Amino acid sequence: MKKTLKISVLLIFLFIISLYYIPFTQKSVFEYYSQNDAFIQNLRDLQSKSLRTVQVDNVQWKYYSGGNGSKCILFIHGMGGSYDFWWNQIQFFEPQYKVISYTLPNEINSLEGVEKGILAILAQEKIDKFIPIGTSMGGYITQYLLNKHPERIEKAILGNTFPPNDYIVKENATNRKLIPLLPEFVVGKLAENHLKKDIFPTSENHKLLEAFLLSVPFSKKGLAARFDVVTDYFEATSELPEIKVIPKLILESDNDPMITPQLRSQLKNLYPEAQVFTFHNKGHFPYINDTDTYNKVVNDFLIQNDSIILP
Repeated sequence: MKKTLKISVLLIFLFIISLYYIPFTQKSVFEYYSQNDAFIQNLRDLQSKSLRTVQVDNVQWKYYSGGNGSKCILFIHGMGGSYDFWWNQIQFFEPQYKVISYTLPNEINSLEGVEKGILAILAQEKIDKFIPIGTSMGGYITQYLLNKHPERIEKAILGNTFPPNDYIVKENATNRKLIPLLPEFVVGKLAENHLKKDIFPTSENHKLLEAFLLSVPFSKKGLAARFDVVTDYFEATSELPEIKVIPKLILESDNDPMITPQLRSQLKNLYPEAQVFTFHNKGHFPYINDTDTYNKVVNDFLIQNDSIILP
């Protein structure tokens, strides 16, 4: 009896261990999305282009650099994103601007680490002043850059994002603790279910958005690290003249499932001088499922010859 029990316990243990070696399998966006329209062709074109690299503290950063304009746009993706999330914007703005879009390495888990990588990319590309366009986590990073390097920022766009806060930490504390403990395929399935339950319905069940999000390479290590970035608190000193004078545009959606109304209000209160554009029923990814409007609003803001006069 004891021998049988030991064997049973060993088998259960081996089964549990084996779960951690089951990969979370995904298809490519081109397998999920059957149409061959202009949007998917633009994505295919961007992904076919070579990426550049820069080494920072033994971590390799990969990024796209294109365009020939005198002004530089730095696209900063969200928590589940990558450089090619911005393919519609890169295609639209590349004729008039130099554009840079990076993928945050899985090893980076702090705002300081993000800052180091971005500064290294800008140095390699010989860029002094730039225009950060960030969404979600990227909008949070943009605010950090505003506070750390206001002298280098011409204008800033904060898309579907949040100010420094403790709400996100409290709401997700349990999930953050569970991520390292669960098998990767379980974490991946939970993330996929979140997309299907919360993200897709609020984004008009946009088929290309669905296909793209489901195809984004998943890493449990990367998810944990990026969660640490969005919860890396810093004091936003938005009242400083050198920060306040920078023209800002806040983009939000009135049904964003990721950014609560309270966080949206806090962001606008933090930057009362910012212009605000609200998407109606477009969810968390309007730059993908409402591309034309997004590009127009951003372009109108960028071409304004505006300056903020401080009292």
